[in-house]
Amino acid sequence: MAIYLNNNVGVKLATLAAATVPSIDISAYVQSVILTQTFDEVEVTSHGDTSHKVAKGLSNGTLQIDFLNDWAAAQAMITLSDAIGTTLSVSMITVKGTAVSATNPSYQFSIFVNNLTPVGSGGVGDYAASSLSFTLNSAVTVSPSVAF
Repeated sequence: MAIYLNNNVGVKLATLAAATVPSIDISAYVQSVILTQTFDEVEVTSHGDTSHKVAKGLSNGTLQIDFLNDWAAAQAMITLSDAIGTTLSVSMITVKGTAVSATNPSYQFSIFVNNLTPVGSGGVGDYAASSLSFTLNSAVTVSPSVAF
């Protein structure tokens, strides 16, 4: 399942000091974000079956995020730099500024901060930007009631 979030997406990252509590709101810096979730296929074919059968196995996923860099304290680049090589919790909502509901659920998961581009793209007169892809380190929880 791939979830494309619109341009009002809300994204919060946890900090290394409180790795399970997403508190740094980087929504204003996000240019695009794609959350992709897949599952391993586990073979469950038995004798006498006439075709292969598979069942859902462990989940896999990635968070692809493009954002404008900001090196100020408690912003995206500093938060990710502090957490390189560790796991951080993430909270997202499809339409920020609108109440969490069945049609605007929140998403909770953790990412392994396994890469960083502190000097990203951007030419003279451009904003510095980074495009990063993180491996999910947990299942994705989708909720119509958990606050963003």
